[in-house]
Amino acid sequence: MRHYFPLASTHSPVEVDLVGCGGTGSAVAGRLVYLNQTLLALGHPGISVTVYDPDYVTDANVGRQLFYREDVGHPKATILVTRINQCTGFSWMAEPRRYPGSHDHRASLVITAVDTGKARVTIGHFLQSAGRDLVYWLDCGNSQQNGQVILGTPRAINQPERKDAIDRLPTVLDLYPEIADPKREKDSGPSCSLAEAIEQQDLYINQFVALEASQLLWFAFRRGYIDYSVSYVSLQPRNTRVLPIDPEIWKRFGYRIGPKQPKKGRR
Repeated sequence: MRHYFPLASTHSPVEVDLVGCGGTGSAVAGRLVYLNQTLLALGHPGISVTVYDPDYVTDANVGRQLFYREDVGHPKATILVTRINQCTGFSWMAEPRRYPGSHDHRASLVITAVDTGKARVTIGHFLQSAGRDLVYWLDCGNSQQNGQVILGTPRAINQPERKDAIDRLPTVLDLYPEIADPKREKDSGPSCSLAEAIEQQDLYINQFVALEASQLLWFAFRRGYIDYSVSYVSLQPRNTRVLPIDPEIWKRFGYRIGPKQPKKGRR
C-alpha cells in the first residue's frame, strides 16, 4: 500500500518547521540543505525551513552536535540558521524559543527532534487542533544506540482514487501512546561534558537517524508517494528495518485506522 504525497507537486515552497536542533536536529538541518538544493535543481519550488530551539550552545554540544567552540553561549537555532543561510543564500528562519507558539500553524511539514515524551504530546495535540488539513509530522527519536523515524499525519490527507492509497498515517503518539505517561519518562538532565553526552547517546546515532529521516522525505518528494512510514535503526548490531504502510501491521501496535474520509470539494 502507498500514501501519496501532495507536497511533491506543490507550486510554492513547502513550509517546514524543524523543532529542536541538538544532536539529531542539527544533523537533520544539514540534510535538509541537500534536499532543498536538489529539489530546486529539479524544478520543485523547494522548502522553506524555520528552526525552533530555546537552548544555547554549551561545551558538551561541541563535537556531537553541529556546533563549534566559538558558538558556545549563543542560541542554537540562530547560530545554525545563520550559518546555513550564509553558505547557501537561503532565507531560512530561526526562532530561539519553544514550539509551538500561538501562531505556529503555517507549516505543512513539522519535524521534531525533541528529548521528551511530554514535548511530543504537546506538539501532537497542537497539530491535531491546529485546523490545517495538510500537515505531516516527522518525529525522530533515539536512545544510546537505537533510533526510530515516524512520519505521521494528524489528520487524513486527500489521496487519489486508488485502491492502494492510505489517507492517514499513524503518528508517534498513535504507535507509542505510552510515551504520554510521565511515569515512564527518564530525565537524564543536560550533559556537563562531551564524554558524559556520549554515555547517553553514541557519537553517530544522531546522524544515522537524520539520514533515515531525510531519506524518507527524499523518497516522498522524488517519487510522489511512500510505501513505508516508519524506520528503525541500530548501531549494535548495525541494521535498519522499515514498517510498510499496512493497517494490519499497525494493529499490532494497537492502532486501527478509522473509516476513509470523504474528499473535500473545492471552495
